[in-house]
Amino acid sequence: MHTTISIPQLETIAFQRLANENFITGEVDFNPTYGVYTGYLQITPTVCIDFTDSKFCLADEGEKISDISSELESAIENYLKDNYSTQMNEDEYDFADMRIKLQKEY
Repeated sequence: MHTTISIPQLETIAFQRLANENFITGEVDFNPTYGVYTGYLQITPTVCIDFTDSKFCLADEGEKISDISSELESAIENYLKDNYSTQMNEDEYDFADMRIKLQKEY
């Protein structure tokens, strides 16, 4: 399945969805231990922004957001930070560091 939307159209749609926070569907998780996001935000029926690989997913194909538009990449990063990041206190960071070290040892 291939999309007939051009890259500039996708970029415009993605900016509109980010600005209005009106995605078709989506699921985003933030792992504060590693500081990474996983999930996606659906911007058209066949196209989503996939954070796991930092790509636009065009059905079965993928196009890196950074290759399409650095402005869009920055907008997405800011959107994720503003809406999905959580702050950890020092004890939580220490515990996460200790857990990572123990996992590496075994």
